[in-house]
Amino acid sequence: MQQAEQTRQPSAHLAADLAALGLSQGLARDPALWQSLTGGRSNLSWRVPHPGGDCVVKLFRPERACTVFPNDPTAEAAMLRHLSGQSIAPDLLHAGDTPLGPCIVYRHIAGPTWAEGRRDIAEVAQLLHHLHSLPAPDALRPGPNGTDSLRAEIAAQSPAKLPLPHITLPDITLPAVAPRLLHGDPVPGNIVVSDRGLRLIDWQCPALGDPCLDLATFLSPAMGLLYLGTPLDAAARARFLDAYDDAEVIARYHALTPFFHARMAAYCLSRAAAGSAPDRHAARLELAAL
Repeated sequence: MQQAEQTRQPSAHLAADLAALGLSQGLARDPALWQSLTGGRSNLSWRVPHPGGDCVVKLFRPERACTVFPNDPTAEAAMLRHLSGQSIAPDLLHAGDTPLGPCIVYRHIAGPTWAEGRRDIAEVAQLLHHLHSLPAPDALRPGPNGTDSLRAEIAAQSPAKLPLPHITLPDITLPAVAPRLLHGDPVPGNIVVSDRGLRLIDWQCPALGDPCLDLATFLSPAMGLLYLGTPLDAAARARFLDAYDDAEVIARYHALTPFFHARMAAYCLSRAAAGSAPDRHAARLELAAL
């Protein structure tokens, strides 16, 4: 009950703020009609009735940004505009600042998340392969690309209160590859199983970089625990990689796997240092997989 009150209370102010800023465009103003959406680990969001079809109102909490997941509202709005009509992301309706923080409004996509209503994991691999083939918009942040940048990002995350244990990474050097468009956070909770196929939501971490980064995020043991209750098993991971159908990318993914485990362990430990017990357990899974 306390959590519901905490997420519902801002909606009363946000409904008025959106109307005052001209962003509401028919959204229900009664906060009792704003259904709090769960699953996101960074921001607040609500499903809100609208005459043209339900919408999602997403209120950003910029303080939740970090090295791995930047949580950038400007980047998300730009990506939704860029991907309009591509049948891969929601349709953006409005974006702007409110007294409560940055906010975007987009058309709701009906259906469970992949975490809630799992389908064939091969479909997720095909979705990401399609995304990685699309042209990228201008001015995207660079994602880690190559062993040097991965080592630097891992080192930059180590929190003072809960330092990263000593990790021996492979003594290899892989250069950057031609960068591709990345979602940046394709975890099971950010994939919607719609009646028209899978769709990606929560585009606040897009990047231009190594496609292996998206594969590693989806296959991460930590993200499996946090979103599915358990990591994906070996058979599921193998089916996913086979369905991605790019031998060069898959070979590179396997070579970089220890770096990806260390990267995610560092991220989870930073969350654990802020008080998240689930992330502490998730970090252990990544470290055990090294």
